[in-house]
Amino acid sequence: MRGRSKLGQPAGLDTWAELRSAARYQGDDYALFTDDATAALAQLPSSSVNTCLTSPPYWAVRDYGHEEQLGLEREVDDYVERLVKIYREVYRVLADDGSAWLNIGDSYFNRTVTVDGLPPRAGWRRSKQLSLVPFRVALALEDDGWWVRNVAVWQKPNAMPSSVVDRLTNTWEPIFLLTKSERYFFDLDAIRIPHATDDTIERVRAESGDVNGKAKGKQELRRWLNSPRHRSTIDGLKEVERRPNAPESVELARYLRDALKREGRTIRWVSEQLAQPFERTRHYFRTDPIGARLPPPETWLELQNLLHLDDTFDEAMRVEIGDNVFRNHPAGRNPGDVWSVPVAANRGEHLAVMPRRLAHRALSATLPPGGSCLDPFMGSGTTGLVTRELGGRFIGIDINADFIQPYLQASSYRGR
Repeated sequence: MRGRSKLGQPAGLDTWAELRSAARYQGDDYALFTDDATAALAQLPSSSVNTCLTSPPYWAVRDYGHEEQLGLEREVDDYVERLVKIYREVYRVLADDGSAWLNIGDSYFNRTVTVDGLPPRAGWRRSKQLSLVPFRVALALEDDGWWVRNVAVWQKPNAMPSSVVDRLTNTWEPIFLLTKSERYFFDLDAIRIPHATDDTIERVRAESGDVNGKAKGKQELRRWLNSPRHRSTIDGLKEVERRPNAPESVELARYLRDALKREGRTIRWVSEQLAQPFERTRHYFRTDPIGARLPPPETWLELQNLLHLDDTFDEAMRVEIGDNVFRNHPAGRNPGDVWSVPVAANRGEHLAVMPRRLAHRALSATLPPGGSCLDPFMGSGTTGLVTRELGGRFIGIDINADFIQPYLQASSYRGR
Protein backbone atom coordinates (compact mmCIF):
# COMPACT_ATOMS: atom_id res chain seq x y z
CA MET A 1 0.00 0.00 0.00
CA ARG A 2 1.20 3.49 -0.75
CA GLY A 3 0.55 7.05 0.30
CA ARG A 4 3.09 7.55 3.10
CA SER A 5 6.81 7.44 2.48
CA LYS A 6 7.61 5.86 5.86
CA LEU A 7 6.10 2.52 4.83
CA GLY A 8 8.71 -0.10 4.11
CA GLN A 9 11.64 1.34 6.04
CA PRO A 10 14.11 -1.40 7.11
CA ALA A 11 13.22 -2.47 10.65
CA GLY A 12 15.59 -3.13 13.50
CA LEU A 13 18.77 -1.72 11.96
CA ASP A 14 19.90 -0.43 15.35
CA THR A 15 19.18 -3.79 17.04
CA TRP A 16 20.68 -6.12 14.41
CA ALA A 17 23.97 -6.51 16.29
CA GLU A 18 22.06 -7.32 19.49
CA LEU A 19 19.87 -9.81 17.65
CA ARG A 20 22.83 -11.53 15.98
CA SER A 21 24.70 -11.87 19.27
CA ALA A 22 21.80 -13.91 20.70
CA ALA A 23 21.80 -16.34 17.76
CA ARG A 24 23.57 -19.69 17.70
CA TYR A 25 24.79 -19.16 14.14
CA GLN A 26 25.33 -15.76 12.59
CA GLY A 27 26.64 -13.96 9.54
CA ASP A 28 26.55 -10.44 8.17
CA ASP A 29 23.00 -10.95 6.92
CA TYR A 30 21.63 -13.91 8.88
CA ALA A 31 21.00 -14.99 12.47
CA LEU A 32 19.89 -18.56 13.21
CA PHE A 33 18.37 -19.93 16.42
CA THR A 34 18.03 -23.61 17.36
CA ASP A 35 15.21 -23.58 19.88
CA ASP A 36 11.48 -23.81 20.32
CA ALA A 37 9.87 -21.03 18.26
CA THR A 38 8.28 -19.32 21.27
CA ALA A 39 11.53 -19.33 23.27
CA ALA A 40 13.61 -18.06 20.35
CA LEU A 41 11.12 -15.34 19.43
CA ALA A 42 11.19 -14.08 23.01
CA GLN A 43 14.86 -13.16 22.42
CA LEU A 44 14.05 -10.87 19.49
CA PRO A 45 13.46 -7.15 20.05
CA SER A 46 10.00 -5.74 19.37
CA SER A 47 9.37 -4.19 15.94
CA SER A 48 12.68 -5.57 14.65
CA VAL A 49 11.46 -7.49 11.57
CA ASN A 50 9.79 -6.32 8.34
CA THR A 51 8.12 -9.48 7.13
CA CYS A 52 7.69 -13.16 7.90
CA LEU A 53 7.35 -16.15 5.61
CA THR A 54 6.93 -19.64 6.99
CA SER A 55 5.26 -22.99 6.67
CA PRO A 56 4.92 -24.62 10.10
CA PRO A 57 4.59 -28.37 10.61
CA TYR A 58 1.07 -29.39 9.68
CA TRP A 59 -1.19 -31.01 12.24
CA ALA A 60 -1.13 -34.81 12.43
CA VAL A 61 0.83 -35.19 9.19
CA ARG A 62 4.52 -35.80 9.87
CA ASP A 63 6.89 -36.55 12.73
CA TYR A 64 10.09 -34.50 12.52
CA GLY A 65 11.75 -36.42 15.33
CA HIS A 66 11.58 -33.93 18.21
CA GLU A 67 9.36 -34.47 21.25
CA GLU A 68 8.54 -30.75 21.58
CA GLN A 69 7.76 -30.17 17.90
CA LEU A 70 4.59 -28.53 16.69
CA GLY A 71 2.07 -30.76 14.89
CA LEU A 72 1.88 -33.81 17.15
CA GLU A 73 -0.86 -32.45 19.44
CA ARG A 74 -3.65 -34.95 20.05
CA GLU A 75 -6.40 -32.38 19.41
CA VAL A 76 -6.48 -29.83 16.61
CA ASP A 77 -7.65 -27.18 19.10
CA ASP A 78 -4.38 -27.61 20.98
CA TYR A 79 -2.44 -27.21 17.74
CA VAL A 80 -4.34 -24.02 16.85
CA GLU A 81 -3.88 -22.58 20.34
CA ARG A 82 -0.16 -23.25 20.29
CA LEU A 83 0.31 -21.72 16.84
CA VAL A 84 -1.67 -18.61 17.84
CA LYS A 85 0.64 -18.14 20.84
CA ILE A 86 3.67 -18.36 18.57
CA TYR A 87 2.14 -15.82 16.20
CA ARG A 88 1.46 -13.51 19.11
CA GLU A 89 5.25 -13.26 19.41
CA VAL A 90 5.59 -12.86 15.64
CA TYR A 91 3.14 -9.96 15.89
CA ARG A 92 5.30 -8.35 18.57
CA VAL A 93 8.58 -8.57 16.64
CA LEU A 94 7.07 -7.29 13.37
CA ALA A 95 7.30 -3.62 12.47
CA ASP A 96 4.00 -1.73 12.59
CA ASP A 97 3.80 -1.84 8.78
CA GLY A 98 4.99 -5.45 8.66
CA SER A 99 3.30 -8.53 7.23
CA ALA A 100 3.43 -12.30 7.53
CA TRP A 101 2.86 -15.03 4.95
CA LEU A 102 1.59 -18.29 6.46
CA ASN A 103 1.48 -21.46 4.32
CA ILE A 104 -0.36 -24.23 6.14
CA GLY A 105 -1.85 -27.44 4.82
CA ASP A 106 -4.80 -29.54 5.89
CA SER A 107 -5.28 -33.12 7.03
CA TYR A 108 -8.05 -35.68 7.43
CA PHE A 109 -9.35 -36.70 10.82
CA ASN A 110 -8.92 -40.44 11.38
CA ARG A 111 -9.61 -41.06 15.09
CA THR A 112 -13.29 -41.78 15.34
CA VAL A 113 -14.62 -41.70 18.90
CA THR A 114 -17.39 -44.27 18.96
CA VAL A 115 -20.48 -44.53 21.10
CA ASP A 116 -21.87 -48.06 21.29
CA GLY A 117 -19.63 -48.92 18.35
CA LEU A 118 -21.12 -46.20 16.11
CA PRO A 119 -19.49 -42.93 14.93
CA PRO A 120 -20.88 -39.74 16.48
CA ARG A 121 -23.87 -38.27 14.63
CA ALA A 122 -22.96 -34.67 15.47
CA GLY A 123 -19.72 -32.72 15.40
CA TRP A 124 -16.90 -32.91 12.94
CA ARG A 125 -14.55 -35.34 14.73
CA ARG A 126 -15.37 -38.34 12.57
CA SER A 127 -13.09 -40.39 10.37
CA LYS A 128 -12.55 -39.06 6.85
CA GLN A 129 -13.54 -35.51 7.84
CA LEU A 130 -11.37 -32.80 6.34
CA SER A 131 -10.14 -31.01 9.46
CA LEU A 132 -10.09 -27.50 7.90
CA VAL A 133 -7.02 -26.73 9.99
CA PRO A 134 -5.79 -23.72 7.93
CA PHE A 135 -9.08 -21.91 8.31
CA ARG A 136 -9.40 -22.70 12.01
CA VAL A 137 -5.95 -21.14 12.42
CA ALA A 138 -6.86 -18.10 10.28
CA LEU A 139 -10.04 -17.41 12.25
CA ALA A 140 -8.17 -17.77 15.55
CA LEU A 141 -5.49 -15.34 14.32
CA GLU A 142 -8.18 -12.83 13.33
CA ASP A 143 -9.64 -13.11 16.82
CA ASP A 144 -6.15 -12.52 18.23
CA GLY A 145 -5.73 -9.22 16.38
CA TRP A 146 -4.34 -10.02 12.95
CA TRP A 147 -5.75 -8.75 9.65
CA VAL A 148 -6.22 -11.54 7.09
CA ARG A 149 -5.70 -9.68 3.80
CA ASN A 150 -5.49 -12.57 1.32
CA VAL A 151 -5.90 -16.30 0.99
CA ALA A 152 -3.58 -17.12 -1.90
CA VAL A 153 -3.95 -20.53 -3.50
CA TRP A 154 -0.72 -22.44 -4.02
CA GLN A 155 -1.72 -24.70 -6.91
CA LYS A 156 0.64 -27.63 -7.39
CA PRO A 157 0.81 -28.75 -11.05
CA ASN A 158 2.99 -31.72 -10.00
CA ALA A 159 1.02 -32.67 -6.88
CA MET A 160 1.45 -36.18 -5.55
CA PRO A 161 -1.08 -38.55 -7.20
CA SER A 162 -3.65 -40.11 -4.91
CA SER A 163 -5.18 -43.59 -5.01
CA VAL A 164 -8.33 -42.46 -3.19
CA VAL A 165 -11.55 -43.22 -5.07
CA ASP A 166 -14.24 -41.37 -3.09
CA ARG A 167 -12.90 -37.79 -3.21
CA LEU A 168 -10.71 -35.54 -5.34
CA THR A 169 -6.92 -35.44 -5.13
CA ASN A 170 -5.63 -32.51 -3.09
CA THR A 171 -3.64 -30.23 -5.40
CA TRP A 172 -3.51 -26.91 -3.54
CA GLU A 173 -2.73 -25.29 -0.20
CA PRO A 174 -3.69 -21.88 1.20
CA ILE A 175 -1.17 -19.14 1.93
CA PHE A 176 -2.52 -16.41 4.21
CA LEU A 177 -1.26 -12.84 4.05
CA LEU A 178 -1.49 -11.44 7.59
CA THR A 179 -0.83 -7.86 8.67
CA LYS A 180 -0.64 -5.95 11.95
CA SER A 181 -2.76 -3.05 10.71
CA GLU A 182 -4.73 -1.72 7.77
CA ARG A 183 -1.67 0.07 6.42
CA TYR A 184 1.43 -1.92 5.59
CA PHE A 185 4.25 -2.18 3.07
CA PHE A 186 3.28 -4.06 -0.09
CA ASP A 187 5.10 -3.61 -3.40
CA LEU A 188 2.62 -4.87 -5.98
CA ASP A 189 4.71 -3.56 -8.88
CA ALA A 190 7.49 -6.00 -7.95
CA ILE A 191 5.29 -9.03 -8.65
CA ARG A 192 3.17 -7.86 -11.58
CA ILE A 193 3.10 -10.16 -14.60
CA PRO A 194 2.97 -9.34 -18.34
CA HIS A 195 -0.39 -8.56 -19.87
CA ALA A 196 -1.90 -11.13 -22.21
CA THR A 197 -2.71 -8.42 -24.78
CA ASP A 198 -0.49 -5.47 -25.61
CA ASP A 199 -1.95 -1.94 -25.47
CA THR A 200 -0.76 -1.19 -28.99
CA ILE A 201 -2.88 -4.06 -30.32
CA GLU A 202 -5.91 -2.73 -28.48
CA ARG A 203 -5.32 0.73 -29.95
CA VAL A 204 -5.23 -0.67 -33.50
CA ARG A 205 -8.44 -2.58 -32.86
CA ALA A 206 -10.17 0.42 -31.38
CA GLU A 207 -9.03 2.94 -33.97
CA SER A 208 -9.96 0.73 -36.90
CA GLY A 209 -13.65 1.27 -36.31
CA ASP A 210 -14.30 -1.93 -38.22
CA VAL A 211 -16.57 -3.53 -35.64
CA ASN A 212 -18.53 -5.49 -38.20
CA GLY A 213 -15.41 -6.68 -39.93
CA LYS A 214 -12.48 -7.24 -37.55
CA ALA A 215 -14.77 -8.18 -34.66
CA LYS A 216 -17.25 -10.23 -36.61
CA GLY A 217 -17.91 -13.47 -34.76
CA LYS A 218 -15.60 -12.43 -31.89
CA GLN A 219 -17.93 -11.69 -29.04
CA GLU A 220 -15.21 -10.78 -26.53
CA LEU A 221 -13.73 -8.22 -28.93
CA ARG A 222 -17.15 -6.83 -29.72
CA ARG A 223 -17.93 -6.38 -26.03
CA TRP A 224 -14.59 -4.66 -25.52
CA LEU A 225 -15.06 -2.27 -28.45
CA ASN A 226 -18.59 -1.41 -27.30
CA SER A 227 -17.81 -0.98 -23.60
CA PRO A 228 -18.21 2.55 -22.16
CA ARG A 229 -14.47 2.90 -21.54
CA HIS A 230 -13.50 1.89 -25.06
CA ARG A 231 -16.30 3.19 -27.29
CA SER A 232 -13.84 4.99 -29.56
CA THR A 233 -15.59 3.62 -32.64
CA ILE A 234 -18.57 5.84 -31.77
CA ASP A 235 -17.21 8.87 -29.99
CA GLY A 236 -13.55 8.84 -30.95
CA LEU A 237 -10.62 8.66 -28.52
CA LYS A 238 -11.14 10.60 -25.31
CA GLU A 239 -8.74 11.69 -22.62
CA VAL A 240 -9.50 10.59 -19.08
CA GLU A 241 -8.08 11.38 -15.65
CA ARG A 242 -6.54 8.58 -13.60
CA ARG A 243 -4.98 8.26 -10.15
CA PRO A 244 -2.92 5.07 -10.55
CA ASN A 245 -1.59 5.15 -6.96
CA ALA A 246 -4.85 6.16 -5.29
CA PRO A 247 -5.11 4.99 -1.66
CA GLU A 248 -8.00 3.02 -0.20
CA SER A 249 -10.94 5.38 0.34
CA VAL A 250 -11.20 4.42 4.03
CA GLU A 251 -7.50 5.18 4.49
CA LEU A 252 -7.92 8.70 3.10
CA ALA A 253 -11.13 9.18 5.09
CA ARG A 254 -9.31 8.56 8.38
CA TYR A 255 -6.67 11.06 7.36
CA LEU A 256 -9.35 13.65 6.52
CA ARG A 257 -11.14 13.01 9.82
CA ASP A 258 -7.92 13.64 11.72
CA ALA A 259 -7.47 16.90 9.84
CA LEU A 260 -11.08 17.86 10.51
CA LYS A 261 -10.59 17.33 14.24
CA ARG A 262 -7.30 19.23 14.23
CA GLU A 263 -8.91 22.23 12.50
CA GLY A 264 -11.97 22.16 14.76
CA ARG A 265 -14.33 21.92 11.78
CA THR A 266 -17.37 19.82 10.92
CA ILE A 267 -18.36 17.92 7.81
CA ARG A 268 -21.30 20.27 7.38
CA TRP A 269 -18.95 23.25 7.40
CA VAL A 270 -16.81 21.57 4.73
CA SER A 271 -19.87 20.87 2.57
CA GLU A 272 -20.89 24.53 2.79
CA GLN A 273 -17.40 25.70 1.78
CA LEU A 274 -17.37 23.25 -1.12
CA ALA A 275 -20.92 24.25 -2.13
CA GLN A 276 -21.74 20.54 -2.31
CA PRO A 277 -24.61 18.59 -0.74
CA PHE A 278 -23.89 17.33 2.76
CA GLU A 279 -24.78 13.74 1.79
CA ARG A 280 -22.16 13.80 -0.95
CA THR A 281 -19.47 15.45 1.18
CA ARG A 282 -19.81 13.10 4.14
CA HIS A 283 -18.81 10.13 1.94
CA TYR A 284 -15.29 11.58 1.79
CA PHE A 285 -15.10 11.22 5.60
CA ARG A 286 -16.76 7.83 6.05
CA THR A 287 -14.46 5.10 7.34
CA ASP A 288 -16.56 2.10 6.32
CA PRO A 289 -15.67 0.40 2.99
CA ILE A 290 -19.23 0.60 1.65
CA GLY A 291 -19.76 4.32 2.28
CA ALA A 292 -16.26 5.74 1.80
CA ARG A 293 -15.49 7.59 -1.45
CA LEU A 294 -12.40 9.29 -2.78
CA PRO A 295 -13.02 12.97 -3.55
CA PRO A 296 -12.74 13.98 -7.23
CA PRO A 297 -9.45 15.70 -8.14
CA GLU A 298 -10.87 19.23 -8.03
CA THR A 299 -12.55 18.56 -4.66
CA TRP A 300 -9.32 17.13 -3.29
CA LEU A 301 -7.50 20.37 -4.14
CA GLU A 302 -10.17 22.37 -2.31
CA LEU A 303 -9.97 20.07 0.72
CA GLN A 304 -6.21 20.53 0.86
CA ASN A 305 -6.70 24.30 1.18
CA LEU A 306 -9.70 24.16 3.53
CA LEU A 307 -8.14 21.73 6.02
CA HIS A 308 -4.49 22.80 5.56
CA LEU A 309 -3.43 19.28 4.61
CA ASP A 310 0.23 18.29 4.44
CA ASP A 311 1.88 16.38 1.57
CA THR A 312 1.16 12.90 2.98
CA PHE A 313 -1.13 11.90 0.10
CA ASP A 314 0.18 14.20 -2.64
CA GLU A 315 1.76 11.38 -4.64
CA ALA A 316 -1.08 8.94 -4.04
CA MET A 317 -3.71 11.43 -5.24
CA ARG A 318 -1.69 12.65 -8.22
CA VAL A 319 -3.72 12.72 -11.43
CA GLU A 320 -2.48 11.41 -14.77
CA ILE A 321 -4.09 12.20 -18.11
CA GLY A 322 -4.43 9.52 -20.76
CA ASP A 323 -6.79 8.23 -23.43
CA ASN A 324 -9.41 5.66 -22.60
CA VAL A 325 -7.99 3.00 -24.90
CA PHE A 326 -5.05 2.31 -22.64
CA ARG A 327 -6.26 0.12 -19.81
CA ASN A 328 -3.11 -1.87 -19.00
CA HIS A 329 -0.81 -0.95 -16.13
CA PRO A 330 2.65 -0.26 -17.62
CA ALA A 331 4.33 -2.64 -15.16
CA GLY A 332 1.97 -5.52 -15.84
CA ARG A 333 -1.14 -6.92 -14.21
CA ASN A 334 -1.87 -8.01 -10.68
CA PRO A 335 -0.88 -11.71 -10.46
CA GLY A 336 -4.04 -12.59 -8.54
CA ASP A 337 -4.40 -15.05 -5.70
CA VAL A 338 -3.86 -18.35 -7.54
CA TRP A 339 -0.16 -19.20 -7.83
CA SER A 340 0.77 -22.25 -9.87
CA VAL A 341 4.17 -23.37 -8.56
CA PRO A 342 5.56 -26.92 -8.78
CA VAL A 343 6.38 -28.75 -5.56
CA ALA A 344 10.12 -28.58 -4.80
CA ALA A 345 12.34 -31.62 -4.55
CA ASN A 346 13.46 -32.64 -1.07
CA ARG A 347 16.80 -31.27 0.14
CA GLY A 348 18.71 -33.29 2.72
CA GLU A 349 16.69 -34.61 5.65
CA HIS A 350 13.76 -32.23 5.39
CA LEU A 351 10.60 -33.74 3.91
CA ALA A 352 8.65 -30.57 3.10
CA VAL A 353 10.63 -28.02 1.13
CA MET A 354 9.13 -24.67 0.16
CA PRO A 355 9.67 -23.92 -3.57
CA ARG A 356 11.97 -20.98 -4.25
CA ARG A 357 9.50 -19.51 -6.76
CA LEU A 358 6.84 -19.39 -4.06
CA ALA A 359 9.14 -17.66 -1.58
CA HIS A 360 10.43 -15.25 -4.23
CA ARG A 361 6.97 -14.04 -5.22
CA ALA A 362 5.82 -13.54 -1.62
CA LEU A 363 8.96 -11.79 -0.41
CA SER A 364 9.32 -9.60 -3.50
CA ALA A 365 6.06 -7.95 -2.43
CA THR A 366 6.61 -7.60 1.33
CA LEU A 367 10.38 -7.38 1.91
CA PRO A 368 11.49 -3.73 1.57
CA PRO A 369 14.99 -2.95 0.27
CA GLY A 370 17.49 -3.81 2.99
CA GLY A 371 14.71 -5.15 5.20
CA SER A 372 14.56 -8.28 7.34
CA CYS A 373 12.56 -11.49 7.15
CA LEU A 374 11.70 -14.01 9.85
CA ASP A 375 10.98 -17.73 9.48
CA PRO A 376 10.13 -19.32 12.86
CA PHE A 377 10.02 -22.80 11.26
CA MET A 378 12.87 -22.48 8.79
CA GLY A 379 13.35 -26.17 7.98
CA SER A 380 15.48 -26.44 4.85
CA GLY A 381 15.95 -22.66 4.76
CA THR A 382 14.35 -21.63 1.46
CA THR A 383 13.01 -18.45 3.05
CA GLY A 384 16.48 -17.49 4.19
CA LEU A 385 18.18 -18.13 0.86
CA VAL A 386 15.59 -16.10 -1.06
CA THR A 387 15.62 -13.30 1.53
CA ARG A 388 19.36 -12.87 1.14
CA GLU A 389 19.20 -13.14 -2.66
CA LEU A 390 16.82 -10.17 -2.52
CA GLY A 391 19.30 -8.19 -0.43
CA GLY A 392 17.57 -8.67 2.92
CA ARG A 393 18.59 -9.93 6.37
CA PHE A 394 17.27 -13.28 7.60
CA ILE A 395 16.28 -14.48 11.06
CA GLY A 396 15.70 -18.24 11.10
CA ILE A 397 14.44 -20.52 13.87
CA ASP A 398 14.13 -24.29 14.00
CA ILE A 399 13.85 -26.65 16.93
CA ASN A 400 15.79 -29.32 15.03
CA ALA A 401 19.44 -28.30 14.68
CA ASP A 402 20.01 -30.97 12.01
CA PHE A 403 17.90 -28.98 9.53
CA ILE A 404 20.07 -25.88 9.89
CA GLN A 405 23.33 -27.52 8.82
CA PRO A 406 22.39 -27.88 5.11
CA TYR A 407 21.36 -24.22 5.11
CA LEU A 408 24.72 -23.18 6.53
CA GLN A 409 26.50 -25.24 3.87
CA ALA A 410 24.41 -23.63 1.14
CA SER A 411 25.11 -20.20 2.60
CA SER A 412 28.85 -20.91 2.63
CA TYR A 413 28.71 -22.09 -0.94
CA ARG A 414 27.06 -18.83 -1.96
CA GLY A 415 29.83 -16.83 -0.36
CA ARG A 416 27.57 -15.04 2.09
